[in-house]
Amino acid sequence: MGTLRFRHWYAAYLVPALVLYLLFFVYPFIQTFISSFTSWDGISDPVFVGLDNYAEFFRDSVLVAGIGRILLWAALAVLVKVGLGLVFAAMLRDRLRGYKFFTSVFFFPVVISSSAMSLIFTLMYDNDIGIINKGLGGIGLGFLEHSWLSDPSTAFLAAIAVPIYQDIGFFLVIFLAALQDIPNEYYESARIDGANPLQIFFRITLPLCLGSLRVCTVLAVTSAFKTFDYIFLLTSGGPGTSTQVPATWMYLQTFQSFRYGYGAAIAMLIFVLSILVSVVVMGSGPLGRMRRRPENVDLEGAVA
Repeated sequence: MGTLRFRHWYAAYLVPALVLYLLFFVYPFIQTFISSFTSWDGISDPVFVGLDNYAEFFRDSVLVAGIGRILLWAALAVLVKVGLGLVFAAMLRDRLRGYKFFTSVFFFPVVISSSAMSLIFTLMYDNDIGIINKGLGGIGLGFLEHSWLSDPSTAFLAAIAVPIYQDIGFFLVIFLAALQDIPNEYYESARIDGANPLQIFFRITLPLCLGSLRVCTVLAVTSAFKTFDYIFLLTSGGPGTSTQVPATWMYLQTFQSFRYGYGAAIAMLIFVLSILVSVVVMGSGPLGRMRRRPENVDLEGAVA
C-alpha cells in the first residue's frame, strides 16, 4: 500500500483561495476594526476618537432595543428552526412512505432567495389582499385580521417569521444526515424493550445527534445576529424603529447618516456577539460539554 506524501509545491494551489480570503475578508475586517475608533463621514479625513463610538452604545436606545430583539430572534430561531428541524428529521428518519416528497417540500423554501421570499410574504401579509387575512376571514376568524407589517406590536414577529420558516428545511437536512449515522440496533433494542417514540427520541435520538445540534444552534443564533436582508426588505426597520436590529441600524448609520466610524463599531459588536455565542455553545456550554458518544445513550432508561 502506497504512502501519501505531501510535497511543498502543493501549497501553491492554496494561493488563489488564500489571496481571495485575505483580500475580501481579512483586509476589510482590519479596516472595519480601525474605522471603529474614528469619526468619519466618508469624505473628509477620519478623526481618531478612541472608544467614543463604543461608549455611544450605552446611549443609543435604538441599538439597545435592537440587541434585545435579536436575542429574542435567536431564542425563537433555536426553538423553532432547530427544534422543528430535529423533530421532522426524527419523523422522516425511517424513510416512511412519501419520505422524498416531504423532504423536498420542507427543503424547497431554502432554495428561494431572501428577496423573493420577502416579496411573497409582503403580499401574504397585506391587509387587503393578503392570503393570511383572507384565510382568517374565510374561516370565521375575521376579528384576527391585522396589518401585520404596519403595526409596531406585530411587525417584528411577522418579519422574523419569514427566515425562521424558510430555514427549517436547511436544519432538517443536517439532522437527517446525522440521524442516518445512528445504528438501527439502538432503535430495535428500545422497541423490543417496549420504549415508546417519545422515550426513543429523548433517550437515543437526542443524545446521539448533539454534535449536529451544537452546530445548528450556532448557525441559527449567528444568523439571527447578522441578518439584514429580511428586515430591510419587509419593514426597513419600521414602523418607526420598532423592527430595527443592529445590522439594519448599522446600515442606516453608515450609508444614510454617513457615520462610518459608528457603523463600523456596530459591525464589530455584531462580530463579538456571534463569537461569544459560538464559544459558549461549542465549548463551555451544556451542549459543548456533551459529546456524541455511545455512552450518552441510556437504553435501559428508554423504557424506565
